[in-house]
Amino acid sequence: MNEVRNALGGSGTGSIQGVLFDIDDTLVDLRAAAIAAFLELTTEELGHVDEAGANAVAAAFADDKAGAYERYMAGELTFLEQREMRLRHSFGLVNAEPPAGEQYQSWAAIYEKTVRSYWRPFDDVTPHLEQLKAMGIPFGAVSNNLESYQRAKLEIAGLPGFDVVVGSDTAGAPKPAAAPFLAGCKGLGSRPERTLYVGDNPVNDYAGARNAGLPAILLDRGSVYQDFSGFRIRDLWVLAELIDEGFDRIHADS
Repeated sequence: MNEVRNALGGSGTGSIQGVLFDIDDTLVDLRAAAIAAFLELTTEELGHVDEAGANAVAAAFADDKAGAYERYMAGELTFLEQREMRLRHSFGLVNAEPPAGEQYQSWAAIYEKTVRSYWRPFDDVTPHLEQLKAMGIPFGAVSNNLESYQRAKLEIAGLPGFDVVVGSDTAGAPKPAAAPFLAGCKGLGSRPERTLYVGDNPVNDYAGARNAGLPAILLDRGSVYQDFSGFRIRDLWVLAELIDEGFDRIHADS
């Protein structure tokens, strides 16, 4: 049991008072939505590419192989500029000509409407949130996007009922800075050492939360981080049991 306690990084006494989640690719399958929307809007431009190639281009866009989002977080690009940079990079992989200027502005508006139609939660999310409600544990979300945008995303994806949603704009800094995590704890009214954080990024989510004093779990749905040395789960089906049994028994056994 001490091994589990050390992996989770719990430092307080008592049970978990609240749970904070990342949103994109933790609760909402943003990658699948981005790929589907991209393919729907680029059939003509990618007509010279076979299905496997088109899927690879769409994945490069969704996975931000251009590294544009970090530049957006750093204030170097606007939201639309980072999306355009990703579009140019992915099209360049197959020598396709991306829309530019006013054509890009039109494309971006249509893409935004289209991708929203594909926003869905992962299958394990709603059942897990219902479990937390039944356990009387409040939950919220901490994201590296604008709070208003992420609140809309949760609503459109069919995930209402979050006690708090923190964006990088309202926190004053993006993850992995401590401010967003501590703002989430303040919103829940929970102590950081009693607030579990769950996210899919080892640096922004796991390390950021741990450095802010929260116990953290990496949600590695695709088993991508094989060399990750912290506490990792592959889905949310086991998380309620871990919270209910693991944390309480950890502190009871200490």
